[in-house]
Amino acid sequence: MGNFKILGKGMATASRNYGLLLWLWLIDVAFALVIVTPVFLLAKKDFGHSLVGGSLGRFRFEWLGDLAYRYQDLLPAIAGAVLVPALLFMGLFIFLNGGIIGRVAAGGKTNLQGFFADCGKYLWRFIRVFLLSLPVYAVVFGGLLRLLAAPLKAWMRNASGEVPVIIASNLQLVITVLILSIIQMFFDYMKVHIVVYDGRKVLGAAAATLSFIGKRFIRAWGLYLLVGLLFIAATAAFLVVTNILPGTGRLAFGFAFLWAQAYILARIWIKVLFFATEIDFTRINWVE
Repeated sequence: MGNFKILGKGMATASRNYGLLLWLWLIDVAFALVIVTPVFLLAKKDFGHSLVGGSLGRFRFEWLGDLAYRYQDLLPAIAGAVLVPALLFMGLFIFLNGGIIGRVAAGGKTNLQGFFADCGKYLWRFIRVFLLSLPVYAVVFGGLLRLLAAPLKAWMRNASGEVPVIIASNLQLVITVLILSIIQMFFDYMKVHIVVYDGRKVLGAAAATLSFIGKRFIRAWGLYLLVGLLFIAATAAFLVVTNILPGTGRLAFGFAFLWAQAYILARIWIKVLFFATEIDFTRINWVE
């Protein structure tokens, strides 16, 4: 089966599993409310009764900069308050991945009991996958990306105009994204292998995945990038529409809220699509 057929089958799987999309959306919204509420209360306290508050409108980075400047002396004290939500999000992300992959691999409609059962079943295994990924990302960010960026930075330093600098900086960004996509794809396939074949040894799953991806790298990466292009397109559409929305008014706020929820659902759908295509690719090509 070709990559486009696998992509089409994955789209059908992601669209058909609307129960999974709904539960993930509710969890995402609930988590966001917990994180955003303190910031909202702080903004209301500082700007709610001022002329700035009257014209604040939609979120702006200038407002965030003003807030950061106002509380710059408190940043070390609230570092823990920033770190804790980040760790909670990472833990939630790892936890939910087990449910997503488990339910997609099982097929059929998703019920809440089965979803959370898979979340718990694969949690410890996926935590070990995450711990294994940390030194890999450390090597990539600490050495490989710097090594690859060195000639580009030398080119920018010796550039005679703005065009070479723009080309070099964009090329550096593209190379970084492509390398990170390869690493993320590898660990995604590790998780898929653990679920599909009920793997319990993470190092064994890593070795098996490395062998599997190594023999089919171009096809596997091409499929991963196809789904990634859908994410880029969805994000671009969201930003374009957001930038043309009016900044104030109840109607504008209501439409912006609905548009943001549509984007969240699109991201969730694409996340399910990533795993659905990887599961199909694995089942079609894996040779024991």
